[in-house]
Amino acid sequence: MERRHQVFISSTFSDLTEERSEIIQALLELDCFPAGMEMFPATNEAAWELIKHVIDDSDYYCLVVAGRYGSMDSSGLSYTEKEYDYAVASGKPIISFLHSDPSKISAGKCDTDQTARERLSKFRSKIEGNHHCKYWATPEDLGSKVSRAMVSLRKNHPSDGWVPGAFAADEGTRLELAAYKARILELEAELAKIASAETTQSLEGIAGGDDEFAASVAYRHSGDTSWHEVTVTWDEVLAYVGPTLLAECSNEELIEKIHLCFYHALEIALPGSEMSFSDVIVTHLTIDQIKVQLRALGQMIPGTKRRAVADRKTYWKLSTIGEARLLSVQALKKTNPQLSLPVK
Repeated sequence: MERRHQVFISSTFSDLTEERSEIIQALLELDCFPAGMEMFPATNEAAWELIKHVIDDSDYYCLVVAGRYGSMDSSGLSYTEKEYDYAVASGKPIISFLHSDPSKISAGKCDTDQTARERLSKFRSKIEGNHHCKYWATPEDLGSKVSRAMVSLRKNHPSDGWVPGAFAADEGTRLELAAYKARILELEAELAKIASAETTQSLEGIAGGDDEFAASVAYRHSGDTSWHEVTVTWDEVLAYVGPTLLAECSNEELIEKIHLCFYHALEIALPGSEMSFSDVIVTHLTIDQIKVQLRALGQMIPGTKRRAVADRKTYWKLSTIGEARLLSVQALKKTNPQLSLPVK
């Protein structure tokens, strides 16, 4: 199985941008993941904690030293040397590259401070004493040497690396995951039963079905407004709003269906009146009571479809309980249950 390895690149930054670019290109050509200061500035303790985590997650450590010691922490130790010491202490496989002739590095890319120069010299000596180092002169030279060294390092120090997710789990792991998924489905089914039992128990004492609901509705006619009490059952309310709620509807659409329910109820209460839909007024109090009751009965829940961020409307839909009740109320029944098709 093909594996990809993560390589931490440790060096000073601004003076080695070309060199780091060559190293990154070499690593990418070897199907490695480069990691280093391109991702974070090593300038404070918080960044140092992040750096340690990235080194821990890396398979290999690549150190490059040229003419600068680098930015230092409060103790006077450069972050490059801190990274190196941490990699050594962690037992990370290391490849080191030192500039072959620091005296030929341009002045703008070298330390001018005497203390920094002395620390850099000691750092170089420490590296040479701990590891077999390779020496480079140009960015291109460095890139080719990193490429060859990485091939050897991966061969002599194989690492787990990163593998595609589809191949990360063995057969045992896949069977274990399947067992977990089956158990999750069992628990979800048990929770659904508990929820259903709790819902049934909680509905005791709540008006619904054939229970009647009386509301005062206004009727405007010839400039006058009169109030009338009309009565509907909760199943009748559901019959009006349910079909619209099946596919989710806005709050405004729900209110319109409630309005239609009471408009027809008032037509029955006032036979012979030639009223129009706009002549009937249903109070906000009545509409709110119906919404609360449908929620209490577990028949209506908030909509769940994803919509545009700019859409601030409220949406509703039928719950599983509401859908079952609607089908029971609205579905056509057989006119002759004993009738059967002829046998040919």
